[in-house]
Amino acid sequence: AVVSTQSGHYGRDLRMGQCRSATAYDQSELEEFQDLTYFTKREVLHVQKRFASLNPEKIRQNRDAVLTKEEILQLDELAVNPFKERILEVFSDNGNGDMNFEQFLEMMSQLSSKAPLETKIMYAFKIYDFNGDGHISESDLQQVIMLLSQPSLTGTMLHTDERKQVIDNVIKEMDMDDDGMISFLDFKHGMTKQDGFEENFKITL
Repeated sequence: AVVSTQSGHYGRDLRMGQCRSATAYDQSELEEFQDLTYFTKREVLHVQKRFASLNPEKIRQNRDAVLTKEEILQLDELAVNPFKERILEVFSDNGNGDMNFEQFLEMMSQLSSKAPLETKIMYAFKIYDFNGDGHISESDLQQVIMLLSQPSLTGTMLHTDERKQVIDNVIKEMDMDDDGMISFLDFKHGMTKQDGFEENFKITL
């Protein structure tokens, strides 16, 4: 899989009501989750089960409890993703990677195979825009390349000049207005032409 926003900016808005202490969701709440995500009620329950498994006691006491980034990173599906920490930061309301169930559900919905291509592109751009300035710059790409070229993933370490060459090539290919940065429109244009992006940019529980 490839891939601080607030919920609903680039997808369906998941914010519902006030915190409750009960663990189970009733049918009306499940229907609302279904309406606000790309999931069925059965899939929402599956996501809730996986979320609760990360700290059963905490969720048993309060189903709206916030789990820490470290707790959420226990998910096997995230553990293998080089962008795992950045993904959590983008989808958490406070930008530190901590999440309650509704934030977690939105993340899984937007990164699911059911989410539309434009949504995936929007979140991929947010993930790569490390400093949040609305552009993917050379400094952002340095962090992207560092994560993608970790020896644990590639078996080798890219030298500084090799990383610089990769970054220069990416900017040259995607920067349509030659300003030295990749805007969202640049990124969208490039991703719509990239084979396999939609398939690769997903997390399936």
